[in-house]
Amino acid sequence: MDRTSYDSTWEEDEDDDRVEREWSTNNMKVMNYTQYAYMYSSAARDMQNYRHGYRHSDPIYHIDPKEMPNLHFYRNEMAFKPNGCQIEDFLNAGKDDYDMLEYNHNYIQWLFPLQERGVNPHAAPLHKKEIQEMKKDRRVTRNLLEAYKLMLGFYGLHLENEETGKVCRARNWKERYMNLNNHTHNNLRITRILKCMGELGFEHFQAPLVQFFLWETLCEGQLKNIKRSVLDYFLFSVKDKRKRRDLVRFAWKRYQPQSMFAWGPVDLLRNDQEALKGRKRGNCDGIREEDETRPQKIKKIHQDDKEHRNVMNEEEYRNVMNQEEYSNAINQKERRNVKTSRWIRTWQTLRRSLRIKKSRNVLKERREVEPLQNKPINTEENVTSQGKNRKRSGRFSCVLL
Repeated sequence: MDRTSYDSTWEEDEDDDRVEREWSTNNMKVMNYTQYAYMYSSAARDMQNYRHGYRHSDPIYHIDPKEMPNLHFYRNEMAFKPNGCQIEDFLNAGKDDYDMLEYNHNYIQWLFPLQERGVNPHAAPLHKKEIQEMKKDRRVTRNLLEAYKLMLGFYGLHLENEETGKVCRARNWKERYMNLNNHTHNNLRITRILKCMGELGFEHFQAPLVQFFLWETLCEGQLKNIKRSVLDYFLFSVKDKRKRRDLVRFAWKRYQPQSMFAWGPVDLLRNDQEALKGRKRGNCDGIREEDETRPQKIKKIHQDDKEHRNVMNEEEYRNVMNQEEYSNAINQKERRNVKTSRWIRTWQTLRRSLRIKKSRNVLKERREVEPLQNKPINTEENVTSQGKNRKRSGRFSCVLL
């Protein structure tokens, strides 16, 4: 099979020499254990080219490094072309004008520039020096963040956390989801937005947005018409390889059927899942895996000397543990004492009831046995009583002596 792979997501190292080798020759090592179709597609090649800074694209145009139209536009010093306005006026006007954002195709290349040309011939692509200058300018980063929020609102989303990039549904998400499903050209816009955020210093915004779209398409069953774009383009626009791997695993677990998953090495993903299940089973058997996110357990002091540990006072606890661990220890100790006292009271009640019941049975037996033991036996009285009983009943029995 003479094909070249265009996805290095599952490679251990991604240095310059290795990347050059991936683009120039067939990577047989990858083909041996990652037989998935996406790695040979044009979409994979496009996203690989973006992630590595367009080093393998043919320069069909000349860019003067002194000219920085995108920087001037984001500084609110010029209007976008053709027939545009300055960025601050556009951001204020576009918040309530969704029709303009939908049917105007001239602003998106200016609002989210890339190192490649778009549909608008008047929009200039980015270059390295311009990217560096835009990252340094606070006004540029502020306007870029507002532009990102504007487009999220247009798609029915809301930026919940500016530090982490976490997004959620907006109030009008049903209406905007319907528009996003019916106008698939927005898939190209979202891909451009993800690429631009990775170019201009908001790389940490990529993974949360992609994970949100994966959840909406694969789990919630929404946005069915953008599902393929989410897997082909959105997913592989994430520059951070570790996050990109986690997103591929996230998508594979929720994709149906899993055997038709074409965006990752199914055998490798299945082995990872089986290994994870094995670790969970091992943890249940007593082998505990260390996790940095798990809160540290309270250290036991003087394990060999149990008596000293039992009589250890609160001051010694404070000297060893911080305030949070101390409070946790006190709460655990109180819960343990409450539980112990509850069991003690239950056991004492049970023992008391058993004792009372046993004593009642003993008294009853004594009452039945003592009259028979203390009363003397009188045969004459027994005979007369028996005769009287027979006379009353009218029955007589012959007794042979």
